[in-house]
Amino acid sequence: MRPRQFMPRLSKVVMILLSLAVLSVSASAQASKISWDKEATVSRVDKQKRKPSHPHKRIERVRLLTLELRVLKLGNSNMAEETNPTAVFHTGDKIRLGIKPNQDGYLYIIGQTEGPSGEIVERPRLVFPDSQVNNGQNGVTKDQEYRVPVNCPGIADPGDCWLEMDKTEGSEVVIVIFSRDMITDLDDRIGAGGVIDQRYVNQLKAGSGQKLMITSKPGLSPKQGGGAGRYVKWVINTNTKDNEELIETIKLNHAASEKSGN
Repeated sequence: MRPRQFMPRLSKVVMILLSLAVLSVSASAQASKISWDKEATVSRVDKQKRKPSHPHKRIERVRLLTLELRVLKLGNSNMAEETNPTAVFHTGDKIRLGIKPNQDGYLYIIGQTEGPSGEIVERPRLVFPDSQVNNGQNGVTKDQEYRVPVNCPGIADPGDCWLEMDKTEGSEVVIVIFSRDMITDLDDRIGAGGVIDQRYVNQLKAGSGQKLMITSKPGLSPKQGGGAGRYVKWVINTNTKDNEELIETIKLNHAASEKSGN
């Protein structure tokens, strides 16, 4: 009787081990897909109102567009500290957003304020590029972190500029656009005070064939681009048939209160 009981148990153990092996292979494959600098075969797509920085082939070996995003809060010691982007922020909290690209490209950042029910309180405005940073140019360099906001009234040093949460409950919405080529008509859509037509933002999103993969703190070595902070987020456009841009929306929620924690 014992051998008959043993065989089913052995079979179960074998099945469990095989399942673990498959999961391990899957995890390794997933990690290799999100390598910061790994190249992939990408079909380039010609889009209207785009200006390439250099001629490109129809098929290229390039890195998939990837951004590292993190939210920074001004701590009690007046030092920037990484904080949980899903936390609820409160009156007086000072926040910045850090954005790092995995390759050279063009970065556009649009900000707007929404009320507690999602209604638009402040219309979309272009916050990057800004004349106080990089001579107003939006061409960005791989592996360099760019922080916003950078233009605060009455503050000369962009490094001292923070988004301070007020007493109004709602959300600060940040739309990050990272493109291989310059988007030439975006400047034409900017009105007084940097306001951008919401319809144009929706048009950009609708025209993107992106397939986003989002991961928190990739378990990769520093050589692969890993080792980032606790609350870091990677956003990758995994679509090799349309890898021309990456568009991600970040929502920072705030309540009318005086105290918050990381």
